[in-house]
Amino acid sequence: MYNNTKFKNAAEYLILFSLLCVAGPVNAEHPTSLSEIVVSGEYSGFDKYILNPDLINAPAADSAQLLKKVPGANVNSNGTVTGIAQYRGMYGDRINILVDDIKISSGGPNAMDTPISYIPRAQLENLEVIRGIAPVSSGNETIGGTIRATSTQSSFTKEQQFSLHGEASAGGHSVNSGYDASLLMSLANQNHRMHVSGSRQDSDDYDFGDGEVTPSEHDRNSYEVGYGYKIEDHEFGLEYVRNDTNESGTPALPMDIIFIDADIVRGTYKSRWNHVDITSKVYWSQIDHKMSNFELRLPPLTGGGAGPGTMQRFSLADSEDVGYAIDATMAFAGGKLKLGTDAHLAKHDADIFNPMSATFLVKNYNDIERDVFGVFGEWQRELTSAWEMELGLRYTRVNMDAGKVSATGMAGMMAMNANALATTFNNADLSQEDDNIDVVLKLNHALRKDTNIEIGFARKMRSPTYQERYLWLPLQSTGGLADGNNYIGDINLDSEVAYQFELGLDWRNKRTYFAPRAFYHHVDDYIQGIDATNTIARAFHTMATGMTGSSAKLLQFANVDARLYGIDADFGYHINDFWHVDGAVSYVKGERRDNGDNLYRISPANARLGLTYQRKIWSATVETNAYLEKDDVSGVTNELETAGYALLNIYGNYSIPDSGFTLVAGIDNVFDKNYAPHLGGVNRVRSVDVPVGVRIPGPGINGHINLVYKW
Repeated sequence: MYNNTKFKNAAEYLILFSLLCVAGPVNAEHPTSLSEIVVSGEYSGFDKYILNPDLINAPAADSAQLLKKVPGANVNSNGTVTGIAQYRGMYGDRINILVDDIKISSGGPNAMDTPISYIPRAQLENLEVIRGIAPVSSGNETIGGTIRATSTQSSFTKEQQFSLHGEASAGGHSVNSGYDASLLMSLANQNHRMHVSGSRQDSDDYDFGDGEVTPSEHDRNSYEVGYGYKIEDHEFGLEYVRNDTNESGTPALPMDIIFIDADIVRGTYKSRWNHVDITSKVYWSQIDHKMSNFELRLPPLTGGGAGPGTMQRFSLADSEDVGYAIDATMAFAGGKLKLGTDAHLAKHDADIFNPMSATFLVKNYNDIERDVFGVFGEWQRELTSAWEMELGLRYTRVNMDAGKVSATGMAGMMAMNANALATTFNNADLSQEDDNIDVVLKLNHALRKDTNIEIGFARKMRSPTYQERYLWLPLQSTGGLADGNNYIGDINLDSEVAYQFELGLDWRNKRTYFAPRAFYHHVDDYIQGIDATNTIARAFHTMATGMTGSSAKLLQFANVDARLYGIDADFGYHINDFWHVDGAVSYVKGERRDNGDNLYRISPANARLGLTYQRKIWSATVETNAYLEKDDVSGVTNELETAGYALLNIYGNYSIPDSGFTLVAGIDNVFDKNYAPHLGGVNRVRSVDVPVGVRIPGPGINGHINLVYKW
């Protein structure tokens, strides 16, 4: 059913062909406009890659799925709207993700509401990935890089008279009988801007070649109102966002989304004082989250296949964030100096209930506090006419603490073991402080007018997440790891320390571009699961898995030594006035330095190659995405090997002249191939079409259409 070995050769051929395409254009002549070459992303400086959603016609309920277009990036998918960003083998909280320039903590402990999910696809203005080593000014804890998601909002005009603008879209997709609709209306002049927007997304479970993935439906509404005022060199902004995610499946996790209610407020102030540019923001968010293991799926069976009601669970979780960031940019010593300070203060709670037992209550996470404070300085300047330098230093203080935990309503030895674990946890010193220092040095050298090279060195640090430190009972609330194993935390974990090196080339003219990057990350105290030795936790785990017949292992978060290295590149070639080809190749290897085991959930080598025919008012693209087989798997997590595959997509758009309307349509997975995305997670749900414990299959053939109107 899931044997896709036949796709391995196709994937190898595509990756080889992509590399040949890179080499081919070097002797190209007849240059034309560079802006016509880049179809899925926009070149914006040597170290940025900005995805323009208007140039990406494939549908995506989760905006994070667009990261697959970026060289080196990918997505760990636990559900239709639950995509965890991955960049060069690092994912989750290792990546600094900014949503409209603020940080948002997930409302629950399994990252069902990942940060990028707070901007639905229809409201996404752009998605920016800082390629390679992230500057210290881009935020705290950037060991895995920085990604910025920006929503569509109102903008100031240059006129005194107010003007009304807007954008509306509506579309559907066949693979899950889903639809999307959105509306943005803005009113602005040179001093005022205001907008209101909303979107709705809804779908059933999606189909694949041999059946249906259950549950994979989703239901989400998002709303925003905003106002801005600008006078001379001063600009103020205030926005309020409401995001309501309703019943949505996450088959790779122990529970599904019943609701996620989020309120987000952000304020900004920008000004210029005495040749100093000042940017500041302050924000607050409150997220309430309910999960269930029986309302969208069949509950786990108890031992012997009887009594599923005894295993019904739901969880209530919430988070609250407060944060700020202030920076000032000025001329200094022949260059540009940026100084700043920022903070992100987060609180988390999560309780687990049994609806069949009023006495059952597990205080999974209680009064968790994770407060991050940072200061930084970053200096950029030209050293010579051909050399530029960026030097950055950041100090980050991370304070963490937790409240008392408990477990009631259990019986026998399970109750005794749970109480013993709670007592040990409550008697420990739960307050932890980390002092983290990041250093970045990047050198950019212009070899000639159309060719640059960059050399980068960095020391980056990340403190443990609250799950890694404070998970006291063997559970799977692990920030979306979705490996099917139970974990316990370690209060005394050390911060990760990565020593990073990068070498990049950027060659582009008006007809061709080629931008490869090679990187190496030497990571001390990398945090991952290892076999747990706690005898009480192991006894609890044995009884819990025995009740359900689960083969889950018991792991404990620990510091190990690791390394990640690889190469990624994007390229494009303008064949003539109408035809162009573009693509990307990505490879990363992650392994432990202490025992040689592979790191968990890292994508194998993959390539994307697209051929586009472009006219003034319409375009059509044929695109292939290919992945080699995944056989470098994590032994400690019992990660599954998966076969390679290649998919063909066709899409295009047509702009109706002088109307403001654009029609977008396409077909994904044209040949309806059965395949299992390597980062798609393992099925946890009892269903007819997908066995428990196998990799979740990807969507089958999907026809989609979307109509956009802008005025």
